[in-house]
Formats: sequence, C-alpha cells, structure tokens
Amino acid sequence: MVNQKQQGFTLIEVIVVFTLLAMIMAMIFSGLDSGRRTAEKGEKRISAINEMRVVQGIIRRQVSRAMAIGIEEDDEGQMALFYGDENSVTFISQMPGYLGNAGPHIQKIEIAEDGDGKYLQYRHGMVSNYDDEDEQSGFDDAEPIVLMENIRSGQFAFIEVGEDGLPTDWVSEIENTASMPMMVQLDLEMNQDAKEQWPIMQVAIQVDGSSTRTRRRSSLNLLNQRSNSGKELQ
Repeated sequence: MVNQKQQGFTLIEVIVVFTLLAMIMAMIFSGLDSGRRTAEKGEKRISAINEMRVVQGIIRRQVSRAMAIGIEEDDEGQMALFYGDENSVTFISQMPGYLGNAGPHIQKIEIAEDGDGKYLQYRHGMVSNYDDEDEQSGFDDAEPIVLMENIRSGQFAFIEVGEDGLPTDWVSEIENTASMPMMVQLDLEMNQDAKEQWPIMQVAIQVDGSSTRTRRRSSLNLLNQRSNSGKELQ
C-alpha cells in the first residue's frame, strides 16, 4: 500500500497570509480615513468661505445704503449722520421687510472683545420719532448678533470729503459726523482657529458723502484709486 502525503498549508504559511491580509486592510482603511478627513476639511473651508460671503454681503448692503438721516444731536447742536472709528460704525439704513420691521433702522457694526477673543457683532433697531425726550428707540434695547468669531485684530477705516471738497486718504476716525463718508473699509485678521482669511472689504456709500459742497466721484473710480493703497492711516 502506497502512503499518500497530506496536502495543506503549514502554520507559517497561514501566518504569512493573515499578516499580508492585515497589512492590506490597514492600508485600505488608512486611505479611506485620509479621504474622509480631506473631505471634511474641504467642507469646513467651503462653509467658512460661504459664511464670510454672507457676512460681507450683509455689511456691504447695509453700509452702502446708509442714509443721511440724523442719529442724534451732537454737542454742537448738529445732527450726527454717521459715527465711525477703528472699532465700530453707527449709521441709519433701511432694513428689508423679510427681516422684520422694514424702514430706517439705527445700525451698529462693532469689533467687540471678551475673554475668548475678538468678534464682529451687529445691532439694529427702528428709529424713534423722538416726540418724547424719554422715549427709547428699538436700537437701545436691541440684542447684538454675532456675525464673525475667531478674530485676532481688525479695524475700520474711512474716506471722507475734506475741507477742500476732495476725498481724503484713509482715516481711522470720522471727524465730521454731520456729513456722510464716501467709503468704509473693514480689514480683519483671523486667528489660527479660523478656516479662512477675511478678504479686505471696501464699500462705497451710495449717497453723496459731501452733502452740499462737491459732487462725489464714482464708486468705481474710488475703488480703483483707493483699494489696497497701502498708505498708513492718518
């Protein structure tokens, strides 16, 4: 009788096969996980870009349509039309009806700060008719809305109409609050937690910034001449 040799795999062969299989599965799952993280990173960046577009759209719409309506009477007895400094702007502009009560609203956009860092906030309220000196406007009781977080630093800047009737360079504060500025700039530097950097924003106000003395240049010419001028704030 002839002995037949037993056919099969040795223990070493089985171990080698399972080791190779484990390595292949590890590479597959590593590739899938890397793809997932890349997709999530891309989605977060797209979301951050869209958020900035929405915020810039809101600011651009409201600031560009600022109205030459008095906010309050200043110390000299003139009606202040537009307040602006490095940290905030306050003006009157129309609110669209789908956001609530339409009509002129006092609006303030401010770079605020708390223990967690700086953020951009927005507050608005309907203008009072001021028949009663003690009457409060809707703006006085309005709760601010946070528009943008993760801000390291930022500032507003302005182009006014100078005493010679010509546009000034970019300045850090509105000197003549009884006159509308010609342009408003908002520059923000985001911190490392932000998913996207803020594109510098410059907005031309549609009304005549000189009020009475000079005819304003077109918004297009101003943007071409003043954008990214690189001049220091006066």
